Parts: sequence; structure tokens; C-alpha cells
Amino acid sequence: MEKVLLNNKYNNHMKKRVIAYLQTHWDREWYREKEEFNLRLLEVFDEVLKELKESNAPCFYFDGQTSALIDYLKFRPEKLEFIKKLIEEKKLFIGPFFVSADAFLVNLRCLIKNLEKGIAYSKSLGCNDFIGYLPDIFGHSRGVFEVLDKFNIKNAIIWRGTGAIKSDIKIRNTNTTRLVEGYFIDLMHQNISAQNLAQQMESFLDKIAKYSQNVLLLPLGGDHLAIIKNANEKITQVNKYLKKYKIELSNPFEYFSSANFSRAKTYEGEFLDNSENNILGGVFSSRIYQKVQNTKLMHKISRIIEPLNYFLDLNYSLNIDYAYELILKNHAHDSIYGCSTDKVHKNVDMRFEKANEILEGLEKRIIRDVHKNSKKPRYVGIFNLSNYKSSGIARVISEYKLKNAQIISKTKGFSDTKLYDINQVPVTEDILTLYEQIIETDEQNAMSFKTHEPKKPQKLTLVSENCIENPYLKLSLNNNTIDVFDKSKNTLYKDFIKITDTKDKGDSYNYAPASKAEIIKPVKSKVVENGQIRSVLRIFYKDLTLDVILDNKNKFFEFDVRIDNKKKNHKLQAVFNLKEPVCETFAQDSLGIIKRKCDPNYSLFENQPAKRPCELKTNSFPMLNFVYAQGTGVLGEGINEYEIYKNELRIALLRASGIISNPKCASRSIPAGPPLLTPDLQCLGVQKLRFGVCFTSKKENMFKFSEKFLNTQCAFVSDKIFEEKVFFKTDKNKLFYGINDSSQGIFYNLKNGKIELANIEKI
Repeated sequence: MEKVLLNNKYNNHMKKRVIAYLQTHWDREWYREKEEFNLRLLEVFDEVLKELKESNAPCFYFDGQTSALIDYLKFRPEKLEFIKKLIEEKKLFIGPFFVSADAFLVNLRCLIKNLEKGIAYSKSLGCNDFIGYLPDIFGHSRGVFEVLDKFNIKNAIIWRGTGAIKSDIKIRNTNTTRLVEGYFIDLMHQNISAQNLAQQMESFLDKIAKYSQNVLLLPLGGDHLAIIKNANEKITQVNKYLKKYKIELSNPFEYFSSANFSRAKTYEGEFLDNSENNILGGVFSSRIYQKVQNTKLMHKISRIIEPLNYFLDLNYSLNIDYAYELILKNHAHDSIYGCSTDKVHKNVDMRFEKANEILEGLEKRIIRDVHKNSKKPRYVGIFNLSNYKSSGIARVISEYKLKNAQIISKTKGFSDTKLYDINQVPVTEDILTLYEQIIETDEQNAMSFKTHEPKKPQKLTLVSENCIENPYLKLSLNNNTIDVFDKSKNTLYKDFIKITDTKDKGDSYNYAPASKAEIIKPVKSKVVENGQIRSVLRIFYKDLTLDVILDNKNKFFEFDVRIDNKKKNHKLQAVFNLKEPVCETFAQDSLGIIKRKCDPNYSLFENQPAKRPCELKTNSFPMLNFVYAQGTGVLGEGINEYEIYKNELRIALLRASGIISNPKCASRSIPAGPPLLTPDLQCLGVQKLRFGVCFTSKKENMFKFSEKFLNTQCAFVSDKIFEEKVFFKTDKNKLFYGINDSSQGIFYNLKNGKIELANIEKI
């Protein structure tokens, strides 16, 4: 023993410096429900505060998100002042995020809102030092690093998706270190001797040193783990036996002040390389029904409700903030990913429903306050909050039938004039027929309000039992195959759209095809709508219907999908046959458009099973609202995954599984979580979703198609004509993404791929 200690003392100056920090990664909900994790949180963080109070540890890093601390203080409000003191003394580090959100499934405004909420709360407790802490996100999107830069956060910590690159890199303007061996390091939680622990730690640090400089970063902790007790003393004892390293218990800020990034390689920011660790890409197609809700609500709050509240000088900011909070809580990665227990996802549904109720109520009140109808209306008021001129088609719901309108559905209910008049309470006798109608109007400027008198339509859309077309597009059903003709390019796509079904023996984290894809043939088709403005052709498959929707002015097909899912453990995809093998795609991410290289000959099915310790690579990728290849664009609303094989572009319509983590998953060699059964993950019963298809020579045009597809408008009936009001003049090179908490416009610069925050000069 004495000889070992003497040798260590002699070699101390030659040892590599290891900066370690104590942490716990806190999933809000996952294999257990939120309220159970809250109870565990009290026990875990009580221990943290106790160890810090007794000076058994120098500091603690609380996972880069504030929501866990907010939850803790709900039940331990008496600890607030002590926590503030620890923050002031640099013994406790919190923020900058509100939740650890997945940047592939959330839009840019929600990413910014996430940081705004997290930073505001952190600063209210005295914390002003921040690191973009993203150790457990399943791959990384470029948008989050661009947002960090806008908040002047110059350092970040990541892990998954990077492959075998150096630990210290630059991502855009952010000094970033990757945790070579991940954030879950519980070696020092073991009850073993310091000598034995040092032997294990030496081997572990060798792996980190392979990619590091002279200073190493070592997280100590893991998912929902208590703080290491008497950490100062344990590190002191372990250091006595370490031969090549000396551990210094500190914090990540100390690491960034010590590491040298002057020669670090710069990356753009997308990381989806799973060669070194799992990125669990199957989460992009798990529980698609929730991803549909997520997309609808993100678009409505950031592109319609929040801008209207600003442009009309309304007083709903706190209501909007509450709705954002509900949505953001669902963006915590194990929530929106779809890889938690069924009970967790029932709570996800509930939060989405609450947010939807708020946004629906706000939209109705905004309409009411803009104009009160006093008689039978003749006009339609339209807020066009798109970056582009309107196409001349609008949709409204009213108890009044409008002249020149096409009624597309009827329901029974209360009129808005009854429901949103504070001087009335609707009664049974007030229930009447409400008409969902579409109208044709003149074009309207971007970012403007205008009233229109519905124009008499000229029918340009034709539909028959096996064909639907307008001046731009044609879809035909021929011998159980779907052909599409792009009239503007005079291009025919034979057997263009197929529906396929594949057996899946994976889990919530990973798709693992257990068979080759089976093509589901159409059974029959019929006309379900033949109007003056739009028409609908319904194509029937076994347990699935595909409504092809086309109006007089649309330059894209809209498809409404209804799946009556009666099968377990399978995946449904819409498959588009392109002209050539697909070697590259352009997909929307949280920042803009990301170019990706693809191997069209790679088959996940043919490369199974995976060998330890990694998961198989795939040809599946995340997308936000669209993907584009070879002049063909596919639009989605909550469809967040596409796949490439040969000349096929495939999008996931449904993926049914029944377990969080399958220990025998053929596409992943090690568990990703507990093998808990999740019957709701099978998505049995009726599932509804939408996608669209368009053709364009410019990928940037996909933003225009997407805004039309997602309907960036708010329309209502009116009995008065108002002059057009333009809220602000748009720039064709800059896309408006929303308004931040400082009332600045969020713009994406198409030319340089950067975010710009700028004051909006209202007109």
C-alpha cells in the first residue's frame, strides 16, 4: 500500500486531469408516471441538498432543465431560499432549458420558448451561467445549436448520434464536448473498495482519453439516481490508486474554461450517426396519433394565436404562456418520443387536450372581438398569417350558409355567438346545425387581414369513380395501381403511390422488420364529394381508406387517411416510386431544410440481427413537416419519419408495437429501457392522419406548400367589409417563424440558413 501511494505521489504531475461533476438525469415521466417520479424526486433532491449543506460535495449539476426543480419546489417550498443560496455560491447549477426537448419533433418557436422559460426561471433564482446540456437526446438537430447561439450560450454537452469523433468540437458557434461514454456513469454508486473502484475507473477513463485532450470530462450519476454520498472523500480515496489520471470534483463550467477549442473541428450540427451509441430512431414513428396532435398545436399557437395576440394588441399573453407550458411538458423527450408507459401517454393526451381547449377558446374570442355579427353575414374575414399570398380558398364553420360556398360537412352544436357571449348561456333549444364550408376568394397578401365576398366558383376539378384531376394534377386508379400525372411538367408517374404493411418485432425505440413489405392492393374506389370548389375520391383498402382531395386551385394532392387498425406488431407506410434511386433528400428540420445523403441499396431487414453493443443503421430519418427528393415533395402533419429504399420514398403512417423495450429486438443489440408491456402502443382502433404530395423544381417551394397544407389562416363569417390591413411587409428571402417573448419576430434567412431576431415594424 505504501509503495502504491508513493508512486502515485511521485507521478501526480504526469497524470491527466479529469474534471468530474455530480449529476442526475431526470426524465419527467418514462417507465413510471409523473407523480411517482415526483415522489422519487423529493427523495433524490433532498439528499442532494443534504450533501451540499454538509460540504460532502462541492456542487451539483441539475440536468440542464428547470422543470424538475419547479416540481420539487411545489412540495418543498421551504427549501427555496437555501437553493438560491447554493446557486449564488456556485454549488448548484440549473437551466437553461425548461425541459429536455427533442429538436427533431418540435418547431423553432417551441425550442426558443423552451429556452425562454428555462432561462427566465433560472435567473429568477439567481443563476446566470448556462450550458446547452443535451446528453440523452436521441440524435441532435441543427436548430438547437442555432438557438443556443441566439441566447449567447457558448458551450454545450452532447452524447448520442455523433459517432467516433473527437470529444471537443465546435457546432456552428458553440464550443461542444461529447460525453464519449455517455452520461450514465454509476461506478461510484457501487459499494466496493477504493482500490477496486480505481481499477474500473482507470479502464473507463482510458476509453474517454482516446478521444480527449489533456483534460477529460467525467459525469457521475444517471437516470433518477441519488447523489454519491461523501463524494469528496470517495474521490480522494480513488485518486490514491489511479495511475494515469487525477479526478477533480468540480463542474462542467470548469471543464470549458480548461479545454482548448481553438483547433476544434466545426460541424453544422445534425448528428444521426449511431455507430457508437443508440439513437433509437424508431421513436419518430411511435404513437403517431400524438405526433399529429403535437404538430397541429405547435402550428396553431406559434403561427396563428400568438402572432394575432401581438398584432391586434390583445391581452392573452399569460393564457398563451400556459398553453405553451402544457405543450412543452409533452416535449420532454420520453413523452413526445412515444416510448413510455401507457399511463404516461394518457397524461400526454390530457395535456394536449387542455392546450387545444385554450387555443380554440382564444381563437373564438379573437374572432368575436374583431367583429360581432349583427345579422346574416355575406362575407368572410381572413387572417392570412402565412409567409405567402393566399391561394384563394378558405374554410369556415358557421350556422349560416354562405352564398357561393361548398358545404363539406354538417354537425350539431351551439353557435359561436351563443357560446362566446358573456351575457348569454346556451340552452338545449339553442343547438342548431353548423356548416363546414369552403369558399373561393381573391388572393390576399401575406401577413394581412381582409374580408372577402365569396366568389362564384368555376368548377375546374373533375372526379369519376377512378380518377380525379384539376388543371395541374391528375390521379388515376388503373388495375389496382395509382398513377399520377404532373400536368405542369407533362410527367407521368406510373404506380406512384402504394400502401405497404410490414411485420415489426421491434419496440417503442426501434423498428425491426420481421418480413419484407407486403403491398396492400386497393379494393375499390368511389366519389364521395363532387363540388364546385373541391372533389374527393375515396380509395378503399383492407381496413384503410385513402381520401384523395383536390380543389380548383391546389397544386398539391391532399390525402386523408383513416386506418381501422386490427393488427399488432406491424408498420404501415405510404410508398412513393420515384424515377431514380434516392441518393439524397431534403427534409425540413427545426431550423430549415437539411440535406441528407442516403444509401438506396441498404436494407435494415437484410442486415438483422444487430451485433453487440450497437443498433443497426437505418435508412429512416426524421422530418418536421416535409421531405423532398427528385422534384417530388411529401407533406405531413405529425408524420415525422421517412425511409429510403432503392427508388422508393416511404413515410410511416402507423407503427404498432406493444412493449417499451424488447430484449430480443433484432435491430438493436442491448436494451434501451425496461421490457414493460404497452398495449396502447399497438394503436388498435381508428387512426386518422393526413399527408400531401406536390411536384416542384425548387426545394424552397416546399415551405409554401407546407404552410398551405397546415392552413396558416384563421377565417370567420362577417356582415361587414373591411379594408385590407397588412401587419408587416414580408421578405421573400426570410421566413417568419413566430414572435418571441420579447416581441421580436423570429425569421429564418433562406440565403444563409440562420435565425434572425428582429423588431417587427407594424404597418
